Amino acid sequence: MTRRLIFEVEEYSCSVCGSVNEVVVDYERGQVICKNCGTVLRDGIADLGPEWRKPESSRAYSGPMGSSLGDIEYGNVKVIDKIKAISLKKFSRPISTPLERVEADIREFLESAREKLGIPRNIIEDSVMLYKKLYEAGYRAPRLESYAATLYFSLKRHGVAAITLKKVIEGLGVDRSSFVSAYMELMNIASKLGIKPPRVDPKIYIPKIVSALGIGDEKSAEVQRIAVDILRYIISIPRVRNGRKPQVLAAAAVYYACYIAGVEVTQKEVAKAADSTEGPVRELLKDLSDVLFVEVSV
Repeated sequence: MTRRLIFEVEEYSCSVCGSVNEVVVDYERGQVICKNCGTVLRDGIADLGPEWRKPESSRAYSGPMGSSLGDIEYGNVKVIDKIKAISLKKFSRPISTPLERVEADIREFLESAREKLGIPRNIIEDSVMLYKKLYEAGYRAPRLESYAATLYFSLKRHGVAAITLKKVIEGLGVDRSSFVSAYMELMNIASKLGIKPPRVDPKIYIPKIVSALGIGDEKSAEVQRIAVDILRYIISIPRVRNGRKPQVLAAAAVYYACYIAGVEVTQKEVAKAADSTEGPVRELLKDLSDVLFVEVSV
């Protein structure tokens, strides 16, 4: 960068040697000096140009435009910029411990999962805290599968029925068998830490199944009401309930509710709406045929 001292245009004559306009300018000292004899003809010349300039004004500058972190810290910009800068400053500090590196890695994974699956923010934070506890207790399952297993555990704990196991595996692109192994290891360590496994109420799957079947608004409320009553009876029978997935129990209740409400659906359609296969639903309906009777009035 080239700077020039700005001074008045005038004729300089040396009082010692008599030379005229035979001068040089010392930009550092701010002096006008005679070339011939070295006499200082003028001193204390001021630089009227800027003391410095922002890097954005340089053509060679290729960095980000806008407020600097220093401006933000001293309150010279908008509040939203200040919040962003504080967040960036927090995460820009060097990562020193393995746990901090793991936390940064799982946060990046979960943020990507949140965008793909529409996961609430509070579940992301719960998953991070849970994984840190498990990691400190010795949880060392395969990286991506362990992250996905922790996320699924948190989803079940918070009762989020819209995001099923199938969506988690397919949406995050993890291997199913590795995921199952990682989830089983997670459950084992969680039990040692006193973290109770999530107990999912099958009732939360009923609205999702009914919505996926595309039942009209007039019949939708009636089907859901009947399905809740039937599900309550199904859960009360241990030999029917035990060992079956919550969504399968809900699917059977919705199937019977549709039959009672006069809505025609097939077992395959109900199973698909519940993100399950047709086999488990058919087996459950077969077992229920011995204990559940539907009275039809003509």
